[in-house]
Formats: sequence, C-alpha cells, structure tokens
Amino acid sequence: MKNLKSVGAVLLLFLMLSFANTNEPKVGIKVGQKAPIFQVGDTIDGHFDLKAEKGKFVILNFWAGYDAQSRVSNVKIQSAIDKLEAHDNIRFVSVSFDMNENVYRESVRLDGLSESTHYYDKNGEKSQIFRDFRLQKGFGNYLINPKGVIIAKNFSPEKLTQLIRQ
Repeated sequence: MKNLKSVGAVLLLFLMLSFANTNEPKVGIKVGQKAPIFQVGDTIDGHFDLKAEKGKFVILNFWAGYDAQSRVSNVKIQSAIDKLEAHDNIRFVSVSFDMNENVYRESVRLDGLSESTHYYDKNGEKSQIFRDFRLQKGFGNYLINPKGVIIAKNFSPEKLTQLIRQ
C-alpha cells in the first residue's frame, strides 16, 4: 500500500508538471511558434546560422531558380528590403534549393541579388531545412522576431514593408 501511494504521488506530480504552462512557444512553422533552428553553408559569401541571429528580426525566404513563383517572390522581397531604410536589427536571409550550384549562382547574378544575403542548400528539396519548414511548390517566407518566434508567414513585399515599419 505504501508503494502504491508513492507511485500515485509520482504520477500526480508528473501530470501536474506536464500540463504546466512555461509560456515558451513550441517549435513549428505557424505564426506564434518558434522557428526551427538551422544552419546553411556552401554559399557565395559564407554561412548562416539562425541561432546566431537571436535579438534581431529575420526575414527568411525560400526559393529556387527552377521554381518561377518563388524566384519572382525572392526578387520582389529583395527589392522591398533594398528600399527600406537601413535597420541594424533586421537580417534578410534567402535560401535556394537549386540542385545545381551553377544554376543558383547564375540566378543570383541575373536577378541582381545580393550575394551576402543569399545562401545555397546543395541538398535541394531533400534538405533538412526543406523538411523542417514543410515547404511546397512556390516555397515561402517568414518574418521571425528577435526571440525566434514567427510573426508573419508568406507575406507580400508590401506587407513586409508595413510589418517592418511598425
């Protein structure tokens, strides 16, 4: 009987702790959730680590040269960012999922994109980043706040300008 009470007390404590509200958003891809942490290398200008950007807003965009919708969106978002006043606490990151690095580099060159903000994931649609963000045709974009929480998703360049100026 004594062991049964001990087991019951432990189970009760476990249940109470499992339902405790930590006020920490869970990791996911929805607005209000923490963005999945990732790193990407093999770039024109170094590598990117989302974890290292804590304390900054991050505009995260996914695209590929072979996906016309995502490529056009990438150019428009880059253009909108170029028109904004300089902000030290905002980081733009664009990840390409082209399977061929030459296609990626040529797309960056032809589209007049900044090499310092564009990164290449050589694993393409088979990459962990692609899976973590559950990307599909047309890919997408995210605005992540300084705490790593997604505050907007799949926004237009015009909406981005409004969000940044708030």
